Amino acid sequence: MRLQDKVAIVTGATSGIGEATAVLFAREGAKVVVVGRRQKEGEKVVKQIRDEGRQAVFVQADLSKEDQVKRMVETTIRTYGRVDVLFNNAGVAVLSKKIHETSNEEWDLVMNVDLKGAFWCSKYVIPHMRRQGGGSIVMTSSADAIVAEPEVAAYCAAKGGIDALTRAMALDYGPDRIRVNAIRPGAIETGMLVEYFNTLPDPEGARRKYGALHALGRVGRPTEIAYCALFLASDESSFVTGECLAADGGWSISKSVVD
Repeated sequence: MRLQDKVAIVTGATSGIGEATAVLFAREGAKVVVVGRRQKEGEKVVKQIRDEGRQAVFVQADLSKEDQVKRMVETTIRTYGRVDVLFNNAGVAVLSKKIHETSNEEWDLVMNVDLKGAFWCSKYVIPHMRRQGGGSIVMTSSADAIVAEPEVAAYCAAKGGIDALTRAMALDYGPDRIRVNAIRPGAIETGMLVEYFNTLPDPEGARRKYGALHALGRVGRPTEIAYCALFLASDESSFVTGECLAADGGWSISKSVVD
């Protein structure tokens, strides 16, 4: 097993990419801290992991709140004694809004969860990783960090920040044997994407349109991103740091979203 006896924190783990990753990490031997705002969904993920004979706990936390991030890390250390992997995956988006239509509150929400949440989680996890001699931090970025998409400016800006933060942290903490990498997914069949499609006049047409943006001709599945996270979390990527891995089905090499 690739994460045998490792302790992994997975944020945004109550659905989508985070849920798939938490389950996969547990199957690969990790003790998983499932983090999210929705208690019912989080406990369901933990139950699935425990039903498979693996270890997991749920910590309810809003990552836009510093005190809740600190409590999440403290709970991890109190429960398992260490943290080997941090998957900074939690994120939100404000859709269908250009900058002049985006309120201060909407901008702050995206920045606080997507970017500041990753900063706080890393800030409070890194001292433990340094003391124990290393670890792996994985970020969820987006193809939108490098391929502009209409009417999601706040999200594009936050994910661009994640890419820059990844590189800077990798440089700062390489001497501590802490690797920091990011994944840039394309369109993934998560609850957030489905919810967006359902706001449009033709949801199925929108799904086909988004699929056509990718060289592979389809949107991705959460498990496909989870396996990328597993690679970056495990010792299989022991000489990889500061990397932003495109797992976007060819979106970033294909046609623009505005075509």
